[in-house]
Amino acid sequence: MMAGLPKSASLLLISLGLAFSMSLLGMAQEIQVDSNLLQPVFDLIDANANSTDQENLKETFENAVTLGVLTPEEALALLEMVQWKMLEETDDLANASAAIQTILTDLISGALTDDPLAALTQLLNALATPAGTLNAIGKAGASEEVLDQVSGLVADGVPPGILVRIIKEGLRNGLSMEEITAQLDALAAAMAESEDVSWGQIANDVTGKGENKHRDQEQNENIGGNEEPEQEENEHGNGNDKKDDNPGKGTKRDKDK
Repeated sequence: MMAGLPKSASLLLISLGLAFSMSLLGMAQEIQVDSNLLQPVFDLIDANANSTDQENLKETFENAVTLGVLTPEEALALLEMVQWKMLEETDDLANASAAIQTILTDLISGALTDDPLAALTQLLNALATPAGTLNAIGKAGASEEVLDQVSGLVADGVPPGILVRIIKEGLRNGLSMEEITAQLDALAAAMAESEDVSWGQIANDVTGKGENKHRDQEQNENIGGNEEPEQEENEHGNGNDKKDDNPGKGTKRDKDK
């Protein structure tokens, strides 16, 4: 029994603690169920071996379903709407993947609260014509300079869906027009340097997603690498080695966490 509390109050606190634990268990089970229900979605994505953007698409779908802004049934419907399994051309796959990820990201960020299927239909219609693409980007807030740049990139063969995805994501993240222009310049440079273009990967690279993943991986690989420098600093410091007989202990504890 907790000191200073009557028996009834202690029992109440224990009951509340058990109820909270059961609630967390229920949430974990719910997320697991969602993950299982997403397997048909993942299978459908994998059914198209021509795509190079499967993992990004799966991750975005999983995030949307886990957060409760999309149902597994809606996820399947989005893929079926773009006829994902039947797509063969690189540009068609890039457009479909970028369009779906744009809708899912809007759902996750709260920018879209309406029917995702209707939103995807509208976006696909916009992507079907250069004028529609420019209109969609312009409504999102792109400047005339960016629109001119987009027109040139579309003429050079960049799938419009990739451009919509990059620009809408940049605007959502508060980038300036100059920063978005720089991203489009980087896309053009990457396209010129690559013979086998993977549009999804290029989009990730110019928006920093690929760079962030690489940085996270590098940080994980270097965990624990500071033990020797820390030890050397302690040994040559102002007598601090006497206060801490195991200078690497803090780093190891952080690593274990």
